[in-house]
Amino acid sequence: MWLPASKFYVPYLMATIKQIEANRLNAQKSTGPRSVEGKAVTSQNSLKTGIDAESLIIRGEKAGDLDALTAEYFARFRPQTPEERHYVDSLVRDDWQLRRLAKADTQIWDHTMNAAFKLDDNAPLGHAFARADSTFIRLQRRIDATHRSYNTALHELQRLQAEQQPDQSRDREGEVPQPTENTTTSLPIGFGPAQIPNDPPAPEPAPDPESPIPLPAAHSAADRQAVCQERR
Repeated sequence: MWLPASKFYVPYLMATIKQIEANRLNAQKSTGPRSVEGKAVTSQNSLKTGIDAESLIIRGEKAGDLDALTAEYFARFRPQTPEERHYVDSLVRDDWQLRRLAKADTQIWDHTMNAAFKLDDNAPLGHAFARADSTFIRLQRRIDATHRSYNTALHELQRLQAEQQPDQSRDREGEVPQPTENTTTSLPIGFGPAQIPNDPPAPEPAPDPESPIPLPAAHSAADRQAVCQERR
């Protein structure tokens, strides 16, 4: 018995519609952070990377390793502008390229020694280098160019982030300082603090009549005798 082809697609179509509806409902449930603390943290997150790991991976490499390297650089520099993100992405690509070239250097040695018809066992490295010297020269040029690109991106990124720090400090300097509360009590005009009078000077003690009067040393014996008679 022949059945129309449309009957075979009806269950599949219904399942697809149900899946779309389920995805729509799940998307409505995920609305991001709702608390004040969560929104504050999200607002300070750095920009996401523009690196596509799948497009930079070749045979023998793992996308997870590139993702981990990218996360390290973004955690280190935390780009806040598209320009900063561009230079951070450049650092990641150059770093990844340098690692790749380092592996290429090792593989060139192995390939050259394996491809030799009769490798000199006494000097295998010299034999391999003599056969692939031009290849090593081209490889070193790639390494030097990648190092220059890395250093340029790092310099520009540090310059951009250094320019933002003075701007933030200027914003803090432009703030109007709030007056501090004066806790001292002010007195009305014309009234000063009470003046405490000084203590009067103590009177000098009266001389004791029974104490002998000292005689000047310059008096003669006759003068001293006269004074003694007066006392008697």
